Amino acid sequence: MNSPVSSRAEQEQIDATTKWPVLAFLGSAVFWLVVGGVFQLGASIQTHSPTFLAECEWFAHGRLAPAALDVLVYGWGFNAAFAVSLWLMARLSLASLRHGGWLLIAGKFWNIGVFLGVVGVLGGWSTSYELLEFPRFTVLLLIAAYAMIAVWVVTTFSLRNTENVFASQWYLLAAAFFFPWLYSIAQVMLLKAPVAGTLQAIVDAWYVSGIYTLWFIPLGLAIAYYFLPKLLGRPINLYYTAPLGFWWLISCGVLLGGIRLINAPVPVWVPTLGIASALLLPLPLVVVALNLLGTIGRDAGRAAASPTLSFIGLSIVSFLAWGVLTIVTSARGVATTFQFTLGPAGLDWLALYGVFSTAAFGAAYFIVPRLTGREWASPALVRAHFWSAALGLGLFTVASLVGGFKQGALLNDPSVPFGDIGPALAPWLAARSVALILGAIGHLAFAVNFFWAACPVNSGKCRPAVVSAPPDLPAPVGSEAHA
Repeated sequence: MNSPVSSRAEQEQIDATTKWPVLAFLGSAVFWLVVGGVFQLGASIQTHSPTFLAECEWFAHGRLAPAALDVLVYGWGFNAAFAVSLWLMARLSLASLRHGGWLLIAGKFWNIGVFLGVVGVLGGWSTSYELLEFPRFTVLLLIAAYAMIAVWVVTTFSLRNTENVFASQWYLLAAAFFFPWLYSIAQVMLLKAPVAGTLQAIVDAWYVSGIYTLWFIPLGLAIAYYFLPKLLGRPINLYYTAPLGFWWLISCGVLLGGIRLINAPVPVWVPTLGIASALLLPLPLVVVALNLLGTIGRDAGRAAASPTLSFIGLSIVSFLAWGVLTIVTSARGVATTFQFTLGPAGLDWLALYGVFSTAAFGAAYFIVPRLTGREWASPALVRAHFWSAALGLGLFTVASLVGGFKQGALLNDPSVPFGDIGPALAPWLAARSVALILGAIGHLAFAVNFFWAACPVNSGKCRPAVVSAPPDLPAPVGSEAHA
């Protein structure tokens, strides 16, 4: 089983030490999630209604679109990752989180850096590199804040009171070490001591791919490997294969960025390495499917009744879909049509939102009641969040992929005037906006529920979370919030 057995008293002590840092990071994450969703929706509307917000240069599409993605990646994504990673590592290590006040300070520095970066992008001081648009004056602030946070994850692991190292910890530690490696190299090679010519495109593609495949996807899998055995009360299926899937996935992810440059004016070996890495993805996909879907087994109905397991199930399906689509679209013949269209954004969204964000939502629905001692105020908002997220994710992915292939076909057809391509894509662009509206509804439902549960003022208005089952054994169906 991928979770250590501990007493209820030990878990309560660990949760007490993680409470305020985790809630602070989750609160910041939810705030940025709502803001990023609004920004992303505005940028999407501009793609099929160009006059929307056209009178305000701060919200021109060239500024709003990168700002929206940066908010969702560095605001929502990283804050949620910090919160879940700290809690998971403490629980898996059976170790209390020491000197948590420093984490609160580091969190403030991180979010100040994100705020300054977003204002800089909207104000026109963007660097123009994808996912590295924040102005240079934010770099040291973000690196220092990240170092303060990551060292707590590593220190908690080093002080663990368990003999075994679990699969979730592999993925957590891999993500913790990969981000500073990616970020520091990209900053140096693109901004501090810029490389020349096409090397800049290669470095940026490698960084963007690494953020999704070496940071967000491992974190999503870490969540799944922890919660499935814990809530279903059975060990990970074929657990002995998990190390193979982990190392193979990490090895593929390091070089996968080359597929973003197929047919680009770069040395041919760069995309070839990316294609070779993509063709090696079936093995980790099969291993993860056997491990995680095999663990669910015939308990799909039980999983569907649990908010945590429902979101994690959506995360697993998204991971498998991302892997299959990455393999298919990396073929040179397919990439000739698919590359440099709406399609790659759909794959990135599948990784960021489908694999990581849905897993983080599921983890939050489990963690918050244990930290606050109160259940979620509105089960209806939980259901609204799940279905809005699932439908929005599906519609956005389909609209991006289908619209991308159609866009590529039109671009490759010399008989089609360039001016006719935009109107032809309008229905798919509008569908993406509808998908983002659904997502925004879910984000608002999640935000209302979270702040209602986390705010001390509402402590008397939420039902107490009474523990009704041993902490590391499966609770009765539908009562995982009490486990």
